[in-house]
Amino acid sequence: MEIIHSLEELHRFNVPCVIALGTFDGLHLGHYDVIKTAKEYAVSHGQKLVVFTFSNHPLSLIKPELAPEALLPPFEKQCYIKRMGVDVLLDIVFDEHLARMTPEDFLATLRVLDYRCLVIGENFSFGFHGEGNSRTLQRSAREIGFKLIVRPLISDEGTIVSSTEIRRRILAGDIEAANKMLGRAYSLCGIVVKGKQRGREIGFPTANIELDNSDVIIPGVGVYAAKVLFDGREYEGMANIGRNPTFGDLTRTSIEVNIFDYAGDLYGRKLIISFYHLLRREEKFPSAEMLKKRIEQDKEICREYFINFSKNYRI
Repeated sequence: MEIIHSLEELHRFNVPCVIALGTFDGLHLGHYDVIKTAKEYAVSHGQKLVVFTFSNHPLSLIKPELAPEALLPPFEKQCYIKRMGVDVLLDIVFDEHLARMTPEDFLATLRVLDYRCLVIGENFSFGFHGEGNSRTLQRSAREIGFKLIVRPLISDEGTIVSSTEIRRRILAGDIEAANKMLGRAYSLCGIVVKGKQRGREIGFPTANIELDNSDVIIPGVGVYAAKVLFDGREYEGMANIGRNPTFGDLTRTSIEVNIFDYAGDLYGRKLIISFYHLLRREEKFPSAEMLKKRIEQDKEICREYFINFSKNYRI
């Protein structure tokens, strides 16, 4: 997959193509539907597949105070898009120039790509003040002469799948609902750093994680059934997000994971933690011994969860 980072580089790719347009900030089921539809059209018409998206969220420029936390770090976003068989990714910085561009100017800028079809979600907007939308694109398609495919929004049990809704579910700890909308387990990536080793003292050593990207959204405080990937192998485990109130650590939220069936040294290693199920909210226990007993229960519940999970479905 070729990656283009600026509008000035568009001349590098000038063959008949289909473009999937969108912010694609979460790569959830709705986003996959738009890209999948574009791919099907490209394959059936012998054209190349292009995805146009932004490397930063538009709100980070327009209203920084309202810019949402990321659901995917930039590199992971690129990896997921590549796996979909995309030929060219236009991963463009949303800057002042783009923000002031009229819908007509935007389409004219893309013409160097020789696009024959554009695919969007029905709520897609673009151009200065979001003046471009599916209705204006229908008119442009007739005037310029390209095909426009508008995909309906996808809903889950009556709720529209959106990045905003997924963020809300993740923050609330409703990770299973978020995963369903994403079409995959939500994950965080980070390096193992030295902690206070209290988990080791009570028989449940944990890997303390320092995130690679501080802009990503962190699930709500609690204990989660999780899977941990490193060295090409995935392990089951429990992840704790919280402040360790039993030990009086109330100043900083930490992310730590107890990995089942692994006893090696992980300091300095990069782990990918995927969250599957909220076991319980964080609690303050009267003693370390009481905490240990509860963690033992959590581990049994977690193992049972993954047994049932593997039997019934996969994200």
